[in-house]
Amino acid sequence: MKEFDLSNKVAVITGAAHGIGKAIADKFTQHGAQTIIIDINDTEAKKTEEEINKKYNNTGCCFIHCDVTEYEDVKNVCEEIIKKFKKVDILVYNAGWTVRAPLNQIDISVWQKAMDINLNGAFYFVRSLINPMIENKKGNIIIVGSSTTWTGSGGGVHYAASKSGLVGLVKGISYELLSKGIRANYITPAVIDTPLLRDRYPDNEKTNKMLAAQIPVGRIGKPEDIANVALFLASDESGYICGSEIVADGGRILYQHPVGS
Repeated sequence: MKEFDLSNKVAVITGAAHGIGKAIADKFTQHGAQTIIIDINDTEAKKTEEEINKKYNNTGCCFIHCDVTEYEDVKNVCEEIIKKFKKVDILVYNAGWTVRAPLNQIDISVWQKAMDINLNGAFYFVRSLINPMIENKKGNIIIVGSSTTWTGSGGGVHYAASKSGLVGLVKGISYELLSKGIRANYITPAVIDTPLLRDRYPDNEKTNKMLAAQIPVGRIGKPEDIANVALFLASDESGYICGSEIVADGGRILYQHPVGS
């Protein structure tokens, strides 16, 4: 058997127009999955769809527009996917958002947006796809979170709180549904070179050297680093792993910050 073979599997990946989601979509398509990329950015998502299909000379990747913050939109998109593909084997919830703000300055709208995209959207997709998975007696849910669930840092309390809620979602899915063939796991990245990181840290030698110095393996993470973990979790080779938090951060959470930094 080919390692990490995803042939005949249908995978839904949110926030897949660029960054980690794009890398996961690429990796899954490479390994045989029918990959559905979900995003609100039509222009970038369509480019990603075309790029991946051209790369592998197939039509294994397709884009569907969806606003993850709107339950009815998510529900309708999931129904469309089930109708077309008959099943969903793998759900990767990767959509995420934040802006940097100290606790005493966080606007309520910022808090709500972080919760809507990072946490509520994940629940909406799980809720919309869980019954078809139960009927299929098999499902694999992978949540891309953040090391802020360990450190509390990384932009603000709103981000840490929303990402921490995803851990509870993973644990709850595992507790309730493992006996029905549904697995759920959580990936914990830290400093990954994505548009979200570059919104805060410019891509220049001085900044990159500063960031790399805080990571024990000595470099900034690449989206492919997380995609490799997602591929393993999506494959049958990880069948004994469930309800787990997989830390993929180059040792970043081991780095000690000065108090008040």
